[in-house]
Amino acid sequence: MGPQDAEFADLIGAIYDAVIEPNLWERALERLRARFDFRLAILGVNALPRGNAVIQAAANAPPDYLARMPGYTAEIVELWGGPAAMAAMPLEEPVLNSSRTSMDVWQDNRFYLEWARPLGIVDQVGMFIARDGAVFGSLGLSIHSSRRPVTDEDMDELRLLAPHLRRAVTISRMLDIAVDTAVVFQAALEATTTGVVLVDAGLGIVHANAAAVAMLNRGDPIRGSGGRLLLREELLPGQLQRAVQAAALDEATLGRRGMAIPIRLLDGSAAAISVLPLERRKLRGAPAMAATAAVFIADPAEPPAMPADALRLLYELTPAEQRVFKLVVDGRPTAEIARSLGVSVGTVRTQLLQVFQKTGRRDRADLVRLSHELTPPG
Repeated sequence: MGPQDAEFADLIGAIYDAVIEPNLWERALERLRARFDFRLAILGVNALPRGNAVIQAAANAPPDYLARMPGYTAEIVELWGGPAAMAAMPLEEPVLNSSRTSMDVWQDNRFYLEWARPLGIVDQVGMFIARDGAVFGSLGLSIHSSRRPVTDEDMDELRLLAPHLRRAVTISRMLDIAVDTAVVFQAALEATTTGVVLVDAGLGIVHANAAAVAMLNRGDPIRGSGGRLLLREELLPGQLQRAVQAAALDEATLGRRGMAIPIRLLDGSAAAISVLPLERRKLRGAPAMAATAAVFIADPAEPPAMPADALRLLYELTPAEQRVFKLVVDGRPTAEIARSLGVSVGTVRTQLLQVFQKTGRRDRADLVRLSHELTPPG
């Protein structure tokens, strides 16, 4: 099986289905778990600062074990090398736990001894999919002793899934739906203070919620022209249209397109747009609509940073590659970048090569020139 097979596309579809109907998160996690032959899959997303649950879902995890997990928070952090090591882990990057801490640490860890080992778990893959001032989210995938070793191909597929999970988590937070809340998607759209516009493949406006109607009436940061959705000012021209078209053609290839597209309001404050594919979704509780995508307009938890966000969107960089790009442009040497990010020098070199390949640039000086090209005047 490869990332272009039907099963992989169905898994991505199941992730987006769970945004529409939150009670489907467990089914999506079960598909993910089964595809990779992990023993458990646990997704936790909490709104900050209070820690209210946005998504709490698990696959194949005994309920009594799940109930005991909150009592092991300090031990789980210790297994990953402590708070500083966890903070250095980039978003969307799957990490094998045994690559961060030795078995000596595990053998003295209460979570491992009392929780993981009795279930036959010998390792896990962890991935942060949200970590900002508004939300914190992570995915844990437990490895049983009977499973084959995790391969580079496994990790590459998880990297392909990562932006879809991150988009689903981001939009779920905007809708403010907990996994056990029986609210249909249409009602959630009308209740949220986030502007949401349902559009067809040509950006024709199919429906706008009250918050979006107010924005359209102001012409800031969105406006309507001839029944089409337009941005008042596009920092990256055509990016919204390309994201919606990708959502219409093949949501599996949507990737990072349409995720936190940076925009600015008339007063200069920052906002961001996220695109949720809808063409293959059934909007339960809503009238029949020929909508290709839902466009969410919200204040970002962290303001868009140009030109790093422009580079990410234009060249489909991962968050880890984006961070390497920024540090290279800042003039930081490879060894210092590795220390800053908490990864090996070899990992930084690999990510830098990927940045060169994706941008078509040959060396660090070329990346600095690209940064200047993407920096708006003034």
